[in-house]
Amino acid sequence: MKNFVRLNVSYISSPEAGFLRSIRTLINPKTTKLVFRFPENEEVDPSTNQSYASLLKNLTSIKTFASGILVPKDYIWPVDPKSHYLQPHTSLVSNAHTVGLEVFASTFVNDIPISYDPVSEHLSFIENGNFSVDSVLSDFPLTSSAAIGYTRV
Repeated sequence: MKNFVRLNVSYISSPEAGFLRSIRTLINPKTTKLVFRFPENEEVDPSTNQSYASLLKNLTSIKTFASGILVPKDYIWPVDPKSHYLQPHTSLVSNAHTVGLEVFASTFVNDIPISYDPVSEHLSFIENGNFSVDSVLSDFPLTSSAAIGYTRV
């Protein structure tokens, strides 16, 4: 069967640093990018026994086994848990770009209050004058497409 099926994989993401380290020599980095996925800050990476918050403090180390990071959007633009107001954006995107990592933001949803504009939210991560993520990951691809200017055919 291997002779009949050809599969080109562009991205492989995992929340385990050990897994990404183990496969980095098995892939062609020109065609397949390894992306380190960050769940919640308090969770622990099973391969390093470190919290994801502590791993995030050493982006240079992440660059040794991944070409990008996939983070929930509140890692970039935190929301105050009591007031639900946006806090100032973090330096995560610029710090990651400085060491050569791509940044993928996730957890974009369309089902917040009726006054909420998901396209504007996407745009605040894509082009806001201070930083720009490299991509977004959403369960609502039409919203992401609208935010970056594509029209539906």
